[in-house]
Amino acid sequence: MIFYTFLILTTLTALGVSFPSTWGIVAIGFVFVGIPFLDWVIGVNKINPSTAEEVQFKKTKHWGVPLYIYALTHFSILFWAALKISHQSSFDQIILMSVVVGIYTGGLGITVAHELCHKKELFPRAVADLLLASVCYQHFAVEHVRGHHYRVATPDDPASSRKGENVYAFWFRAVTGSFIHAWQIDYKSVLRGVALSLLFVLFFYFLGIHVLVFFLLQSLVAFTLLELVDYIEHYGLARSKSESGRYEKVQIYHSWNSSHLFSNLLLFNLQRHS
Repeated sequence: MIFYTFLILTTLTALGVSFPSTWGIVAIGFVFVGIPFLDWVIGVNKINPSTAEEVQFKKTKHWGVPLYIYALTHFSILFWAALKISHQSSFDQIILMSVVVGIYTGGLGITVAHELCHKKELFPRAVADLLLASVCYQHFAVEHVRGHHYRVATPDDPASSRKGENVYAFWFRAVTGSFIHAWQIDYKSVLRGVALSLLFVLFFYFLGIHVLVFFLLQSLVAFTLLELVDYIEHYGLARSKSESGRYEKVQIYHSWNSSHLFSNLLLFNLQRHS
């Protein structure tokens, strides 16, 4: 039951979409002020499950339930926001709702997609593709699993920030580089992902140009949040290279971790990265 904590943010986001001028501010404040405060108050938990507990947990299917429930809330909130904007389209509300929804679809949506795209089964990977396409970042599924995992903490990885690199330069390099790398790895999958994203674009376009603007802005907020996380997770870390030119095996010290209990419950232990 512990990973249903995300429903707190679901509730605040739904309220933010329904009443953006009041609850929208509350939802944003909860993410950037409330969560750090609760992390500070509740503290950290560095306990890992035993090998036996891990084996037993992997045999169950319970891990997927909160992820799929999140996916239902993801699309419900995205489409509810689009319908709201189609009936009331002031500029300030479009911006506010784009931020509120983008925080949800990026902070949680891409996190859930990250969990599901590692699975071998077709269904979880299909859900991951839909989640990523809804924020115009479907190539992440290709680049992350088949690129980042092998290139992490090397100069070849666009998702590994270098020591002294500012976040703006990293954002541009990561956004463009991850797409290019994904294309080089499997351009057919990337093309399918682009086509899926374009279906979302067409759907929101038919609801109105202001709804399309909302969709594109929430996508920008969503994958920007992802890249901000990427910036922190491997900042300044580098794998050593042997005389033969091979990089050392990826180790736990090639990722930064945060063990704050509340935010890890909210983000499915994303911050315990290594």
